[in-house]
Parts: sequence; C-alpha cells; structure tokens
Amino acid sequence: MHSYTEYFKNNKGFVRLMEGLLKKYKSLGTFSGIIKINNLTSEEANALSRFLGVSLVSGEDISIKVKQFLKIMSNSKYYDFDINVLVKEYFNIELISNKDDKSKKESEELKFYDELTLDNSLGSRWLRDTVSSKNETYKLIHKRYLQNKINLKKEIVYVQSLINNLPSKKVLLSIYSAKYTQDPHYIDLDSVHSILFFHALSYISKCTYPFTRESKIRLLDKYNIEIDNFSNFVITYNLLTDKDYINSFSKNNESLILNMQNIMNINSLNGINRKVFIFENPSILSEIMENGLNISVIITSGFINLSVYLLLDKLVENGNKLYYNGDFDPEGLLIASKLKEKYGKNIEFICYTKDDYYNCLSQNIATKKRLNKLQSVNIDELEIIKELLICNNRVAYQENNKERIISVINDIYKGTV
Repeated sequence: MHSYTEYFKNNKGFVRLMEGLLKKYKSLGTFSGIIKINNLTSEEANALSRFLGVSLVSGEDISIKVKQFLKIMSNSKYYDFDINVLVKEYFNIELISNKDDKSKKESEELKFYDELTLDNSLGSRWLRDTVSSKNETYKLIHKRYLQNKINLKKEIVYVQSLINNLPSKKVLLSIYSAKYTQDPHYIDLDSVHSILFFHALSYISKCTYPFTRESKIRLLDKYNIEIDNFSNFVITYNLLTDKDYINSFSKNNESLILNMQNIMNINSLNGINRKVFIFENPSILSEIMENGLNISVIITSGFINLSVYLLLDKLVENGNKLYYNGDFDPEGLLIASKLKEKYGKNIEFICYTKDDYYNCLSQNIATKKRLNKLQSVNIDELEIIKELLICNNRVAYQENNKERIISVINDIYKGTV
C-alpha cells in the first residue's frame, strides 16, 4: 500500500471525502466534479482544515472540487501520487464506473445463459428466444438471476429437462416431475418452481401464461400430463350447475363428493342466491341438513386442496359471495388467512368474535410450536382470535358453536348481517 493511501486510511476525518471520490468515478467514469460534505464532524473539520489550508468548524457544510483535491496532492510530498491507485487501495476494489460495471455484469449474465443453450434442443431454444426477446419470462429469469444464479441454473436445467422430455402418453404430474427433477412436488401447481415451467409450456404452445388452476390443468393435459383427479376431492351440498347428476343430489338434499375431473367438466356453477358457505368440518353440514337450511355448502375437511380451489375459483368467477368459518386453532387460522389473501372481498368470515371463541373453547392446549404458525397470520379480521389463542393457549372448535353459526346463516339470508 502506498504511503499516501495510508495517510488517508489512518485518518477517519477523510472517510466521506474518499467515499465522494469513489462515487464521482462510478457515476462519471472519471475523477471530476464537486464533492459535497454536509454537517462536518469535529474529526472531519480538523482533518480537512489541515488538508485544504482553511479554517473549518463542525456542523459546517463544504464543497470540494475534485480538481482542487488533485492540485493539493500534486504539490504534496507524494511525488508518485495517482488518484486511481489511491481509491483502489483505499477501498480494496477494482476501479470501475457504473457504466462499465453494468456492461460487465450484462456480459456475465449473457455468458451464463449461453452456457445453458449449447445445443439445439427445445429447452435451449426456449431459453435462447426468451433471453433475446426480453419478454415477461425473461424479466422473471433476470430477477431470479440477481437473487441467486446458482439456484436459477438448477431450476433452468430442470425446466429444460422437463420440456425436452414431454410425455407421448398420459402420465401423472407427480411421476413426470419426479423422473426429471427427483422431486414429485417440484412443479405442483402452487409451487414457485412451476412458474418457470408453465412459462416454458406457454412458449411451446404459443399461448399466454395460464394464471388459473383450471387453465394450468388444461395446458398440462395438452401435453399428456395429468393431475391426480380422483384422490383430490371436496364435499359439496346444494350447488347449482349445468350437470343434471349434480343437481339431482341437490334436489334430494344429499351431499356430493366431487373430484377434480368432475369440477373441470362443470361449465356453469353457482350457489343458491349466489351465496356459498365454506366450513372446515363435515359435522357442520350435518347440522345444516338437520335444520333444513336451503343453502349451498362446501366442506374443506381441514385442508384446502386443489379441488377446493378449483371450485372456489369457478364460484368467484361467476360472482358468488363466499362465507367461511373454521376451527379456532393455528392451522384453522392459517387456512382462513390463505383464503382471504386469495379471494379478498369475495370472501367473508362469519362467527370470528371474542364471544364465538369462548362459546366453543375446548380444554385442548396448543403447543408453542403450533402457536408459532400464527406469525404467518396477518389478516385484520382474524386478529381477535389470534390474540385469544396466544393468550389462552387453548383451541376452540366450530362444532361447539353450531347454534350460533346456524343463527348467523339465517340472519345473512334475512339481510340483517
């Protein structure tokens, strides 16, 4: 390290001056302009007074011309002074302007993509065309490159492998995913990794990106990739559709289990009076049926699976209002939170008051590990129940609040809620 660099490094009063020199070079590509230092510290005032040969006091604002700085250094004892060397040694960096730095980074990024497009496979063509077009898919890839290019490389390699090996006959999504990514859930419809995969499929199919679950399923089907339609189901009651077999269950006041294939084949779907009530536990449906309530109901059975989402998506698209009530436990509030985040004003919580919590309070204790899940719940309408759970460490179940739920449902249809 040169002696002049040591001079500046050994005096903290020069820190902002040196930072100003570096900033000027980065923005201009040369050492010129004016460095402004506001509200001098006493240390800065002393150091700069000696350096500039003027009297400065703490709290003062000053402007130093880079030309002035260079003139002082050229007349100093440091005969070998080089401002480029000073700034490099002071910050221990390679001196490069913002413009050059940007150009260098762009070249490195293009090289990164080039190394992933060495052949003429479908996967290479997809990535090559995406990068050259600078489209929305490229913006997504570029963002992930900036976040973590190692993870991005792995993801691109997997996506290329998947689209280079599209099945010629029907195969389940989980099996297809496991074969080429070693993870059966890697490209699940709600997985972050599936986003890039569906962008690639859209490129191949020359269609817009499929934002809904149904459109994703249909795009997968086009390439012989199937969702597990039969083990993914939801309990329903009194839904109005264009399918006679579903309507016959409604006419006979019977519940009906629908799988994904059933739901995908429904074209028209509504609740009675365009209102649909969603509950976590089947026992609530039994209570509704015993009370002879003529309402439409969906039971999640404690888990919002793909069938439930497909059903709710169709209902919301048709202008139906959703009403939800679940258990007052960490898992139940997480479900409610996810539904609210997704469906916003289209879904309303019922029976989520302090009285409702105490009406159905159980003796079951929620462990600290379970209560920690509540950190992910940030919905205003759930705040009361969230705080009660944390304070009491006891969960509450909707079955113990059945009479109140029935009463609120009746009030909703009377227009009093």
